[in-house]
Amino acid sequence: MHGAVPGNLSVFEHFRPRLEGQKVAVIGHYPGLAQLWKDLPYRCFEREPQESDLPDTAVERLLPEADWVFITASSLANKTLPRLLELSSHAQVVLMGPSLPWIYDWRRFGVNYLAGVRVRDARAARQVVAEGGGTRLFAGPVEYALLGLDS
Repeated sequence: MHGAVPGNLSVFEHFRPRLEGQKVAVIGHYPGLAQLWKDLPYRCFEREPQESDLPDTAVERLLPEADWVFITASSLANKTLPRLLELSSHAQVVLMGPSLPWIYDWRRFGVNYLAGVRVRDARAARQVVAEGGGTRLFAGPVEYALLGLDS
């Protein structure tokens, strides 16, 4: 998945045509998303809310209303993913981010799409990690990839 839009935002750009008239929720704040989707209403739930984000606790009431839910794979590490998937059981779910484990059986848990990274240059990726670099420095060694999970 390549395009003019950088990193994880390419996932949002990819799905944008399917989201018109849908109730969309995003778990996790993605810098640049508000500009990319300036004409698309959506709700962003964030543990440390910024600007127009909603606090992550609001998912309990509002997430069941969503038709599409984009969930950061960081929810695995902070142990919120099981509840987020439960609240999103009726929606199209995209599990995304560089920490995403590529496991086809995610569909058993209600995930419809995986959007993560594929390593293009193992040596460069290893160097970024060894030097303590974060995901923003992975631009060269990795590319974002999308996988639809058939039911």
